[in-house]
Amino acid sequence: MKRFYLIAVALVAFVFSYGSSAFASGSAWLPAPGGGSFTLSYVWQSADEFYRGSEKVPTPANGEDLTQQTVWVDGGYGISDSVALDLRVGLAQGSFDADVAPRDQKNETGLTDFNLGITWRVVDEAVSSAPSIAVRLGGIVAGSYDTGHINSIGDGKEGLEFSGIIGKFINDNIALSGEVGYRLRQDIPDNIFVNVSGGVLLMNSIGISVNYEFENSTSGIDIGTPAFSPPRFPETEEDIHTISSALSFALSEQISLGTSYGRVIEGRNTGASDIFSVSLGYSF
Repeated sequence: MKRFYLIAVALVAFVFSYGSSAFASGSAWLPAPGGGSFTLSYVWQSADEFYRGSEKVPTPANGEDLTQQTVWVDGGYGISDSVALDLRVGLAQGSFDADVAPRDQKNETGLTDFNLGITWRVVDEAVSSAPSIAVRLGGIVAGSYDTGHINSIGDGKEGLEFSGIIGKFINDNIALSGEVGYRLRQDIPDNIFVNVSGGVLLMNSIGISVNYEFENSTSGIDIGTPAFSPPRFPETEEDIHTISSALSFALSEQISLGTSYGRVIEGRNTGASDIFSVSLGYSF
């Protein structure tokens, strides 16, 4: 089972959601008891267009860049053969290089939301002909940042999320996975989220994956409507469709490097962002 987990780490799918530091991805492939991994990632996002409601328009001040830089720390730890913990936290800076932004809103820096989850694997494909199936429960603690700006790091609310996850190795080097979940947070719209990924391992050291992520608010207001004002940014109906590709290199059984590019291809009340990342992973 350790081989399954090491390959899954090599094929890790980077999950992006512009301005939503609560977003996390579960896995049906768990570390062995007492084992796990840590990943340090740098993610850069930039947009000169955004979705005002469902209409794509230039950012305020004629398309000045709206950017966010985040250093993420992700970790996972196996408690037993079927139960594992995961965590995610980061330090981010959101910037808006426009004269229309007040000076104190041009750069927003703070800790992202903290996400801690527990996953229970119900079916293990290593001992069954069925795919690996798991369920995950996660808790969200709001980070230290201001809300109510177009470049805010997050929505500033606590919450819970739960999801069902399925994963299957087609052979030793090809894997498919999917996750469907629901997120609830205080005083802002609930979210439905979907993650789908396919990966190939080449020469036991190079991982290539293609990923699709979708996050859909179940309610909310639109930017630009009479009901909207900047303090109500967390209450908007934020929908995000992202496609991405990732490339990873296993330098040893413990250490891997990765890079990726993603693009928001459709959305509502969110940035039409290009997303780049580099990462360093350690498995034990």
